[in-house]
Amino acid sequence: MQNLKQRLLNLKSDDLMFSFVVLTFFLLPMGTAPPLISIGIAGLVWLISGKAVHIKSIIRQPWFFPVIPFLILPWIGLLYSQNLDLGMDYALKTKYWVALFITAGLSLDEERLYLLLKWFWAGLLMGAFLAFLQFVGLMVPVNELNLGFGIVHTLVNMYLITGIMMASFYFKKTKRLKNKLVLLLLIFAFLFHLAVLRGKSGYLIFIVISPFVAGNLMHRFSLKIKIMVSIFLVCCLMLSPVVRNVGKNAFVNLIEQKENILKGVYFYEIERSFIFQETIKIFIMHPFIGIGTGSLTEPTRARGREIIHPHNNFLYMGVSFGIFGLAACFWFFWKMFKLSWRARETGLGYFVFSSCLVLFLGGMFDTQLLNTGTLLFLTMAYGMMNHFEGVEARLKPTMQA
Repeated sequence: MQNLKQRLLNLKSDDLMFSFVVLTFFLLPMGTAPPLISIGIAGLVWLISGKAVHIKSIIRQPWFFPVIPFLILPWIGLLYSQNLDLGMDYALKTKYWVALFITAGLSLDEERLYLLLKWFWAGLLMGAFLAFLQFVGLMVPVNELNLGFGIVHTLVNMYLITGIMMASFYFKKTKRLKNKLVLLLLIFAFLFHLAVLRGKSGYLIFIVISPFVAGNLMHRFSLKIKIMVSIFLVCCLMLSPVVRNVGKNAFVNLIEQKENILKGVYFYEIERSFIFQETIKIFIMHPFIGIGTGSLTEPTRARGREIIHPHNNFLYMGVSFGIFGLAACFWFFWKMFKLSWRARETGLGYFVFSSCLVLFLGGMFDTQLLNTGTLLFLTMAYGMMNHFEGVEARLKPTMQA
């Protein structure tokens, strides 16, 4: 009787945790505070229910080892930080890695993942609908540069592109025409939202991943057809006047400021070039242990432009913690890519693979490890790798049949 009561208690707490994790994914496109509150409640349930005791078994898993540097390096970097206030702020972001233990400790299978994705798509679709109303002038934008819920495009782009990849995956898997039409509608709704955002990085990432989307949509057809569909998807993106205008301005600025860019002179419209060059110079000067957590502001201030972070995951880890930080970043994404690629025929595997690919590419243009939304997204996706073996084992009999 006691064992039955304990099982029921565990079942209820697991369902409650899962509900708040689903809510977190639904709220991700809507800002920072809502998903943080939701995952915070999930974390509270995780603690009260006693599921936190499973941490020991999780940290012993080989897939977890690449996470360890991200938990300890920011605190070690504080010991020689040149900006303790900002450094402490960055070090405290390690608390968001708790979300990894929550998704790793859940009961998660293909059916539950699909339910989670439905709510994730619903949140994205609401944002796309708002962006449409704002774009055609029926609603005043919350932020003219970031249509939809108004959150910065570097965040929402990551969610939209991951949503597109997952919709294309289930388009390939489903046999029902109705489901295929709904998933196709989602893909083009998310593509529309991406096309009215002023995010160059989002455009570039979509161009890179478009062959994966085309491959899923045209999985029964030849390579030539897949290439044509990939080009068609990119052309759909280019139809947007926003995309064309942003691309044109970027090209003009590159031509006009070519000499200044090569000299490392700051230019607002192409500030990434200056930031990358300065960060690389500092990394070369401090290659072994870096300059410490949150210290980039100090050496760059002397150059007349204070840089808070380098807008690049790898440069951030390298300049802050030296070669150890850079190696940790590559190790993390390699482990995530390798394990998810093996499980890519499952929904869970493809979701982790999509998240890995999108956030890896996105990390070339922004410091996703410091953005609360994308860091939360990354940690939750990474924790799901704890369920790969169980999902693959359950699917093997079906696949063999």
